[in-house]
Amino acid sequence: MKNKLVYFIAFLLLSSCSLEEKIVDTLTPENSISTQSDVTAFLNGTYAELQSSNGFKGNYAVFWSTADDINIRPGIASNLPYSIKTQDSSTPATAGFWQALYSTINRCNYLLEQVEPLSINAAYKARVKGELYFLRGFSYFYLVRLFGDVPLRLKATSLTDDLTLERTSVDKVFEQIFQDFKLASSSLLTRTALPASEFGHATKGAAQALLAKAYLTYASYQSLKGTSGNANFSLAQVYADSVINSNQYQLIGSYNDLWDVAKERDAYREVIFGIAFTRDSQTGALGSQFAGFFMPSTMPNVAGQGTTKVGVANYNVQPWFYDKYSTGDYLNDYRVERSFLTTWTNTSNRKVITYPLLKASTTSTELTENQPYIYKYVDGDGLSNSNQENDLFIIRLAEVYLIKAEAENEVNGPTATAYTAFNMLRARARNAGGTVRTTPANLATGLSKDEFRMRIVDERALELFAEGHRWFDLVRIKAPNGKSMMEYQFGTFLPTLKAGLPVYNNTARRWDGGVTESSSIPTSFNQRLMLLPIPQTELVANPKITQNPGY
Repeated sequence: MKNKLVYFIAFLLLSSCSLEEKIVDTLTPENSISTQSDVTAFLNGTYAELQSSNGFKGNYAVFWSTADDINIRPGIASNLPYSIKTQDSSTPATAGFWQALYSTINRCNYLLEQVEPLSINAAYKARVKGELYFLRGFSYFYLVRLFGDVPLRLKATSLTDDLTLERTSVDKVFEQIFQDFKLASSSLLTRTALPASEFGHATKGAAQALLAKAYLTYASYQSLKGTSGNANFSLAQVYADSVINSNQYQLIGSYNDLWDVAKERDAYREVIFGIAFTRDSQTGALGSQFAGFFMPSTMPNVAGQGTTKVGVANYNVQPWFYDKYSTGDYLNDYRVERSFLTTWTNTSNRKVITYPLLKASTTSTELTENQPYIYKYVDGDGLSNSNQENDLFIIRLAEVYLIKAEAENEVNGPTATAYTAFNMLRARARNAGGTVRTTPANLATGLSKDEFRMRIVDERALELFAEGHRWFDLVRIKAPNGKSMMEYQFGTFLPTLKAGLPVYNNTARRWDGGVTESSSIPTSFNQRLMLLPIPQTELVANPKITQNPGY
């Protein structure tokens, strides 16, 4: 278990409803921050907001199942609207995530105001301010990508303030994000200088990596609008290089080790920033849900459900997605084995296989399921399905290499620099847990800019599968038809696939039927797929705010 006692204490302080407690995040003069220990407690509580049920612990569905690779099983009530693309302004997770991000922002604003006049260690004060700028920029980076224009709040608010505020343009929100990450980068510690007691806190590398990603995202936004994003693509590469050349991070030798929960601390040699979770025997609040909701309900010792430690299998992999990213370039790619689960022995000691595997014979006793599972999040020591150890990796060095490759390609085409950065991931993928394979081969030269961009889309799809990136990628990256990948996938590509889930034909030993869980694939593209709705709670509370198109 990770050493996160300080998070637990801060969480209790900041979430207690008892009138006997000192509620340190109540923004009043009586509860103002006065000592360095107050600052530390409040800062830890600000990180804890991202771990909360409203934050990344429980509401990841707002960007995880709104894409095309993962679906929530029909009949599951929790968060199903995101999977079947019927979410609206009243869907609870949207309001919850909005609230968590703005709560984080308000805490940052408040502590920035409170810490400035304090007579505390100057170096510590500068570092705290850097973390607060990072967390504020991080929160706005999610808000602007999920909702578009959003209110920009840069001062702490209380219930006595006028909380009505118009939406600020995407351009101006990104300007603030760039500024916050730059301020953070100037004062944060490097990964190797960060005290062990501050595991999970932001570092200089985290600020620079997310700055690279923010510039890449904004440049992509400009490109889709028909304006040149070259200046921002170039800045994305500059900051990607600053992370790569810092020598603070390295690709973990085996892709498998990234997802071994017992080696999670060591994974942070590659993981630049993550949302840290830990098994929590006291309240359950600090554990993660991923293993519980992703793993099968018949596979023992993988999650926290019951005495057999199974999952509840709310999420599955779209069959077409597995097909695409386990064939061609990705045939025999070790990442496929560690990302997708297609066979196991169940709690009754019977073998289970999923699409597209075939039974050994027509008389075999193997059981079949028609969709693969997500295999990156496993915790056989989980305490419940909402209380496991798995962290959510926000950005890894692997993605920074892809950012560099994409940015270089957009400005100069697929140069040797772009190929070299891209192939760093292929080289690691050939290490199959210590056995070197010949696949996936390095990407060969001779591609056009558009072709290389599509290879990056594919590489991101597999390398970063189930890490919370796919929806954002579909929205921002330009497709072969000049539109967004979201419009291309849902308007052009996916409609060509046979709808419906596969059905196993035992007599012929083959899978018949379709390759999509079709309720999660709209019959045509709708602009509402590009953004989430502004929550109804915000519309009611703030009459100056307007709704996104299509809602």
